Amino acid sequence: MLPILPSDTVMTKPPEEIERLLGRTLDDMFALPETGMRTSLLCDRIHGMTPVEIAHFFDLLLKETKKKEAFNKEKALMALALIIDPEEIKKRLGHLLYREVRISATELGLNKVSRLFTDLKPQKSGPIGYDKEEEAKMEQTSLGERRTLSKNNRIESIDRLLSDPDPMVIRNILSNPRTTEREVIKIVSKRPNSEEILKTVASHPKWSKRYAVKKVLALNPYSPPRLAIALLEFLMSQDLKVAATEESLHAEVRASATDILKEREVR
Repeated sequence: MLPILPSDTVMTKPPEEIERLLGRTLDDMFALPETGMRTSLLCDRIHGMTPVEIAHFFDLLLKETKKKEAFNKEKALMALALIIDPEEIKKRLGHLLYREVRISATELGLNKVSRLFTDLKPQKSGPIGYDKEEEAKMEQTSLGERRTLSKNNRIESIDRLLSDPDPMVIRNILSNPRTTEREVIKIVSKRPNSEEILKTVASHPKWSKRYAVKKVLALNPYSPPRLAIALLEFLMSQDLKVAATEESLHAEVRASATDILKEREVR
């Protein structure tokens, strides 16, 4: 059931219409072949909705990810993956409306939605760069040369660049056909790490789908809380238990992991 709306909220569409809109959106998105096309469709569908309506839309989406029907769950998880890094949605909605959706979700008690629309800073931050002696000499190599090396098909070149602080170098490595999950895990497990690099991996069309990558990103205290919170929905219960008790993670990440575990216990 949809929650009862406070009297001072604005919702022009009836709840049933929002539910139908979500269903059509998931069906239409699932039929599209490219991530960018799916993101554009999602943005088009929520454009023009009020903050309260958008909050309900995403609340229903999160509930769809818990459905037992495998096909419906698959479509909902596909849509949720699009908003792990919400920069495109934020750009299309505008920072003011994005903030108002968070406020509306909080007022309605839709805590999971409000967390998705947060802009909290990572629990930890710090300088990034090469930290192993054998890799440190790469800092003396020009940026242009490092970007060229990151496209090299020699695994030795890739290994030497896994700690590089330049997002383009990392993007090249992620798209390099010689790169394996082992190298990607090394990139995202690095601490300290930068928000931009972690977001780059989290939004990559190939590596963002790997469970091990999702897990490490969600449990890295240098990940933006909003990114980690979205990824928690994909984790197995044993990994959620780690997230719920890991003190190095942001309090909102731990609270979100606890809420998901409670929901699973009820089911």
